[in-house]
Amino acid sequence: YFILGYFFTGTDTLTLIETSRIHSFNDFARLFAEPLMAGSKFVDIAKFFRPVATLSYTFDYAVWHLNPFGFQLTNLLLNALVACLIVVVMYQLSKGNLLFAWLSGVVFALHPILVESVPATDRRHDIIAAVFLLLSISFFLKSMASDTAKRWLIFSSLFFYILALGGKETAIIIPALIFVQIYIYSNSPSRRERFILSMKGTAPYLVLTVSYLTWRTLVLGGLGGYSRSGPLEFDERCAYVVNIFHNYIIDLMYPADPLGVLNCCYANWWTLVALTFFCAYIGFYISGFTFSKGSSYRRESVNLLLCLAFWLLIPLLLFITTFTFAHRNMYIPTISFSALLAYPLAETLKSTWTTWFRFRSDERKIFMPCLSLKAREVVVAMGVLMFCYLLIYSPLVRNYDQWEASARMGRIILTRLASGTHELTQDCRVNLYNLPECLKSYEKKEAKAKEVTYLSDYSIKSWLNMCGFHKNLDVIIHSRSQPWDFSGDLSVAILQLGKKNLRAIVRMKPTAHRNTLIR
Repeated sequence: YFILGYFFTGTDTLTLIETSRIHSFNDFARLFAEPLMAGSKFVDIAKFFRPVATLSYTFDYAVWHLNPFGFQLTNLLLNALVACLIVVVMYQLSKGNLLFAWLSGVVFALHPILVESVPATDRRHDIIAAVFLLLSISFFLKSMASDTAKRWLIFSSLFFYILALGGKETAIIIPALIFVQIYIYSNSPSRRERFILSMKGTAPYLVLTVSYLTWRTLVLGGLGGYSRSGPLEFDERCAYVVNIFHNYIIDLMYPADPLGVLNCCYANWWTLVALTFFCAYIGFYISGFTFSKGSSYRRESVNLLLCLAFWLLIPLLLFITTFTFAHRNMYIPTISFSALLAYPLAETLKSTWTTWFRFRSDERKIFMPCLSLKAREVVVAMGVLMFCYLLIYSPLVRNYDQWEASARMGRIILTRLASGTHELTQDCRVNLYNLPECLKSYEKKEAKAKEVTYLSDYSIKSWLNMCGFHKNLDVIIHSRSQPWDFSGDLSVAILQLGKKNLRAIVRMKPTAHRNTLIR
């Protein structure tokens, strides 16, 4: 909730708003035929195709114009919607297990890694993709359980799949998720028949995937992504894969560092410790139940855990294959992780409830197996420990004020530049010196956002353009600074040289400069 008072956050936010504004039908059609932020310097850095996410900024600007409150409110509401959809999807997947579904949504809403996406206005793409991904899977699950209107439900699922791809290309994992879902829950004893059924069920999604990739290739002139100077060497690839795996595990299971282990020589070993702890938590749950004769509970539980485990691994495989990992991309993997954490804890609590009240009906014995005392104590202890850890470091409890500091600095700098460039003429240049790029003090904190971004040249140019300075501005950043902290003591000294040149120097008292001298 604290993000509602922030100014615009994220490097690309202002450029996204500028390039998403619609004044005619041609502008609307342009969003589906051009790369993300076409016409800005961003396309020199990366090329993406995300028209649905871009439209969200169009609607926000139409309602709120340049009021940052509205953009932050949209991010917050979309994130809340994702948490609610997780409850719906997990309720369907578990065939009516309400406690598990509710706890999955709660764990997701508490997870500290969300601070990488939700407070940043320009990282809405992951949230939008997650909304439509969950809707697509929800309609597919409903079609599997329904004998009527199956075709309509499949068409709805495909429609939301297209919208998810338009939000962010990460949604391309949906066909794999559906394939796993069909294969695991198929009643056929033959693996070959399961594979064939899974391929038939996934075929419409694969057709849409090929169509999407074809159009994306035409629009971007290739598959897109971030620009690279050249192919990575073999040792660089291996190091990158290890780094992806390490950060993937840590972001999910140990997103904050209260023990200070991630900055020491044991950081890589801590990955194995976290993974072993989580696997032991799942293993104690699976091995600890005793079942009544004829009970199918064990098979249903294992199938659900396998399905969620595959859902957790598929995004990791995508990141490793494409070399596109970033902490902000962990929004969608957190969904399946939350469910994996919630299921053993929810079922153990139900077993404890059953043991306490000693229900003796035959029906209850079949569907409510008992967990051995030792296993129950271990699972509850481990589950509650992980849950409390996420709660203590959750952005719902802690104020991750790095984004606030970035927004406050951005507001001061942009406001000062807007007031100092009104006398410039056409084809003018704005020269910036000492522009902050990070705050060093936050690197020492145990609870912090890992990828906070600051102003760039093209985002400053977009702001000046939207403020009415249509003078073909050229913004050049000559030097950056790394202040230790920010307490509001920031100013911008502006010197205008004629009608076509302006020099702006950002000044702050406690500053650790990268350059020892600024001329």
